[in-house]
Amino acid sequence: MYDGFTHYEGGAKLWVVYHSQGTTHVWATSEAIALQRFTAKYPNLSVYRIERR
Repeated sequence: MYDGFTHYEGGAKLWVVYHSQGTTHVWATSEAIALQRFTAKYPNLSVYRIERR
């Protein structure tokens, strides 16, 4: 399983998720998938912005 934090699929891009506790890097093929993976792992944090690196 690709979680975007320690394992990711080929062609994935690095996304930086800005949230209430700072920033987290997530690997995903799209911004929507990056957001989904982040909120699945950290459901109690508020996301402010997502940028691609």
